[in-house]
Amino acid sequence: MWLSVRVPIEDEVVRLRRQLTLERSARRHRLALQELASATGSVVTRYGVARAIADRASDLLSAGWSSVGFVGDGDIAHYVHGPTVPDVASVEWGEAPLEVEVPVNAVLRGDVRRIELPDDDAIRAWPLLVPEITRLDMSSLVVEPIPPTAGRPVAALVLAWPGPHTMSDLERELLDELIDAAAPAFERARRTEIDREVADTLQNWLLPPNVPEIEHLQISTLYRPGTGEMAVGGDWYDVVRLDDDTAAIVIGDVVGHDVRAAAEMGQVRHVLASQLLATADVGSSLSLTDRYFFGREIDTMATALVMIFDARTSCLQIASAGHLPPIVRQAGGESRLIDCGLGPPIGSGLGGYTAVRYELPPTSLLVAFTDGVIEQRDRPIDESLAALCRDIDERLDGLGDWPSSPRANRRVMQILRDRAQEPWRRDDIAAVVVRNRSEEGAS
Repeated sequence: MWLSVRVPIEDEVVRLRRQLTLERSARRHRLALQELASATGSVVTRYGVARAIADRASDLLSAGWSSVGFVGDGDIAHYVHGPTVPDVASVEWGEAPLEVEVPVNAVLRGDVRRIELPDDDAIRAWPLLVPEITRLDMSSLVVEPIPPTAGRPVAALVLAWPGPHTMSDLERELLDELIDAAAPAFERARRTEIDREVADTLQNWLLPPNVPEIEHLQISTLYRPGTGEMAVGGDWYDVVRLDDDTAAIVIGDVVGHDVRAAAEMGQVRHVLASQLLATADVGSSLSLTDRYFFGREIDTMATALVMIFDARTSCLQIASAGHLPPIVRQAGGESRLIDCGLGPPIGSGLGGYTAVRYELPPTSLLVAFTDGVIEQRDRPIDESLAALCRDIDERLDGLGDWPSSPRANRRVMQILRDRAQEPWRRDDIAAVVVRNRSEEGAS
């Protein structure tokens, strides 16, 4: 009697322990899925999403290793490997033409819905994988499309085990949940990459391909895309020859960081350049451009700094439509901001731009830029402007003959390029560096 009662109790204890282990494992896996969703939430490239998944999938499903494949340009399959993949895979299986007959490519091509190879015999049906059984320490393989689809998926997840393995119901459920979490991230990254490519092409086409040679001026320009989800924006520069002795120099920023901002930038740039050619006056050009964009049904808002340099008098005519002031450094002096007749942004319809005249003596250096060069969220803008002035002085003070040296432009440009690489920068950047070299004679 006692033994007959004891056996059911022991069986029940074993069952409860097994159930508790499964529940703990399920909770751990759900937490891992949440971490995966969080890790892919801020990633904007397919490579970044693939890296986040490959790094976590093998642990989530207790596999020997995991990889993620996706198709790039020219039907080239790219493979991103998790941390436990043997080194030979990282070296020899970084990418391959999509027609190469391996399981992950078959799924990426849409030839098959999914592939499950539970043992060595099943793997040997793929000739190219036979030598990899030992090298990659795999005796079973699963390839799952991301997302599940009858056509070509966006990506494919590869899971491998060192011994024979058939997926359990729990593993299949976890894999389905992993795919459900990964699919939106991949699709978002794919769309973002397409948008960025279109926007980047548009931005490069809209910016002037070459800066015209202007007598008595050494002009250097810089544009760098942003580093956020959309890598382009509305920043621009322009140099417009008005006649043999005068040139207009413009730096500006259309509100926004997307394809629309890049397109509107091209419109503002061309309208403003046309007005400068027609009026040769900074205030009138800004007023007419402001009036034009205010009168349109589509809202466009932009800041701009417009300068006209007259080589005969070394005089600048300068006005600002809500834009940051430029920095000037003269021989024997320190870098400083100059007054530029601050007015409202283009598109506000307020007009009222006042030109300020400023002498730019021979050998003087002028630096105009957009806010991406200096703006930091945790730092007041005045401090950021002062810091840029100090950076310029420190770099030029080490150049003993800088007033007469073309290296001055290059040194300042290097400061701007260095700032473009700072981890805090998110916005796009445009800048123009101008040196009056009238004492050097004609170029």
